[in-house]
Order: sequence, then C-alpha cells, then structure tokens
Amino acid sequence: MPALSSGSEAAASQPSAAELIAHAAREPASVAGHRLLLREDVYARLHAWIVNGLLPPGTVLRDKEIAEALQVSRTPVREAIRRLQDEGLVVAEASRWTKVAPLDAAMADRVYPIVWTLERLAITLSGARAVPRLSALRAANARLAEALRERDPVRASQADTDFHHVILETAANPELASIVGDLKVAIRRLEVAFFGGTITGERSVEEHQRVIAALESGDLAVAGAEIERNWRISLDHLHQRQAQRKQAP
Repeated sequence: MPALSSGSEAAASQPSAAELIAHAAREPASVAGHRLLLREDVYARLHAWIVNGLLPPGTVLRDKEIAEALQVSRTPVREAIRRLQDEGLVVAEASRWTKVAPLDAAMADRVYPIVWTLERLAITLSGARAVPRLSALRAANARLAEALRERDPVRASQADTDFHHVILETAANPELASIVGDLKVAIRRLEVAFFGGTITGERSVEEHQRVIAALESGDLAVAGAEIERNWRISLDHLHQRQAQRKQAP
C-alpha cells in the first residue's frame, strides 16, 4: 500500500466513505449457494468488506449509505454494525461516528504465537485421523502452488487457508477451530494492509510439504514443529514489510 500524500492533494485523492461502500456493494456476495436470512446476509457482506480491505481502517460507516447500497432497510444494517462492533471490527463513539476499527500493527506479535500454538495442538489432537486427510492437504498445497505460478494472490490466499483449515478440521475439535478462525480474521486484515491480500509465497509450498511428509511418517511432533515454523516465517516477513513501510518516504 503506497504512502499517502499530505494536505489537500491526499484529501482529493482519497475516495469518500460513500464511494467505498458503493464500490464494495458491486462486489459479488462472498457467501454463495446459501440462502441466508437478510440480517445474516448483510452481516456477511459487511464482514467480508472489512476483512478483505474493501472498507479500509477508519472508514466511516453510515447505516443509511450502506442500506441504500445493499437495497435493504436500515434495521439489518444497524444489527450487523452492532455485531461487528462486538467482534472488534467496528468502533463507535455514541452519537458521533462509527468507523472500521483501526489496525494495530503490534497485534501480529500477539496473535501469530497463539495461532501457531493452537495449530500445533490441532496436529497433536489429530492422531491417526491425519493420515486419511493427507490427500486433502496435498490438494490444497497443489492449488497454492498453481495460484503462485499464475500470480493470483486471491486464489493463493484461499488455498493457504484451505490447507490450514484441513489441519484444524482433522483435530475434530470445533471449539479450537472457532478460536483460531476468529484470530485469523485479524491476520487476514494485516495481510491485506501490508501485503495487498496475501503473505503466502513459494516458500509456503515447501513448508507445507514438510508438514505433509511428517504426518505421513506419523511423526506428529515434527509436523507440529513445521507448522509453527511456517507461521514464524510469515511473522518475520510481516515485520520486514512493516519496516520497509516505515522507511518509505
């Protein structure tokens, strides 16, 4: 994300909140093939816009503008905004403003260690269940490699997400999966802000292959160490990008 100019030039170049919302509303719905209740659909759209960066941190949210863009009443929009506020994705000051929550760059140092610790736990819990899921892990990693070859960051991010989802799913612990899923919302926002959508690179394919090889041999300890290494390297890359942005003019 390029550094912003200062003064009137920056103000003129930045889209308004209404323009951002109108643009986001033209994006296809992120939840396909499911008939959601109206309030759930509105919530899902707003959640996706924020997490995927269509509504950047600090964007002012006005229920009237959102309702008009989605062609719904203001009630489900207000309900969705309250829900997003409870989740920490929206901040508000009573009777003054409601905005997309700012990004705390230091959050990465708090969140990444929790995620790699819980994914190591997921591998430990998977036990013998890991072997039947090796084909799903290989398929996700193959999709990741293909997306990287084609320089498609959206597909690469999805394939990487799929790989880690299989690991969590294999643990057969929905509470664990739910906790990690919530934490990865924060990670996704950081990826969008600092890497334009994904932090995943060619090295992730190799790291995933080492996880698969360890699971195939039945060595859960090594597999857990490799998944932690995968996350640690991602955090290092994030630190490097943050440093580069600070040095940029």
